[in-house]
Amino acid sequence: MMETMKAVRFSRYGGAEVLDYCTVERPAAGPGEILLKVLAAGVNPADYKFRAGALAGHRPKVLPVVPGMDVAGVVAACGPGVERLAVGDAVFGMLPPSRLGGYAEYVAASSGFFAPIPDGLSSHAAAALATAALTGVELVEDDLGIRSGQRLLVIGALGAVGRAAVFAGRRRGAHVTAAVRRGRLDEVTFADEVIDAGTPCAAQFDGIADTVGGETALSFIGNLRAGGVLSSVSTVRIPGQPRSDVVVRSFVCYPDPQRLGDLARAVISGEQLLQEIQSLKLADVAEAHRRLESGGSIKFVLIP
Repeated sequence: MMETMKAVRFSRYGGAEVLDYCTVERPAAGPGEILLKVLAAGVNPADYKFRAGALAGHRPKVLPVVPGMDVAGVVAACGPGVERLAVGDAVFGMLPPSRLGGYAEYVAASSGFFAPIPDGLSSHAAAALATAALTGVELVEDDLGIRSGQRLLVIGALGAVGRAAVFAGRRRGAHVTAAVRRGRLDEVTFADEVIDAGTPCAAQFDGIADTVGGETALSFIGNLRAGGVLSSVSTVRIPGQPRSDVVVRSFVCYPDPQRLGDLARAVISGEQLLQEIQSLKLADVAEAHRRLESGGSIKFVLIP
């Protein structure tokens, strides 16, 4: 008899109303995979962009799709060849955009995507951490290559990715300036300096980690030192590039369970702070998407 589970999927692109909480076939763990009983699934801006079709040109999907990249839970089964993990292990991870499937009671994916959840970190916090924190860290450490003594600007520092980028820059020994909206300047207590993202500044930076894109990112290109790099994770296109002596490019993160473990320990020690987390039932996914799209800095986590 076919085993089933509850999941959220969409069969057409559109608004939050296309998300369908339904019963689907439960997956099985294939070779090298685990079957994860999902205890919490993080909601990311990429999720509603996939749902709206904004990423269809770059990452086409065969519909229907179960969205969701960030999951935390307990290993329910191991496929052939899995040695690093065992049934009963508490783990969390980032599913690649080519796979997705996190908005469900169970998900099957490569065991190589997952890291153990250390004692002291809840499954809710672990699910809130994965993609956003990995993106911020990889953006600063790998793509920008920020080093000690350099100056880093993070545009959109109150979001989950921007917040992680600030902490990554500070761990590298850089001087980190956070750019946020004027009305939220007082909320940034974790950077070396904070500025209004809508007001020109005179400071010069070795690298810019951008999470906003568009005209906001463009307005700071003049603040890059010659040879500097602005790397953006935003899907909002940066219009033009008026300077030939700097680099402007896009960045997409990739799964890295070793880094996930390091980030989890940084949260437990207080070295890295998470944004406010709010949990909703998986069946209330449309509300989570609508509230995330409306703005704000709350991180939503879905509970199957």
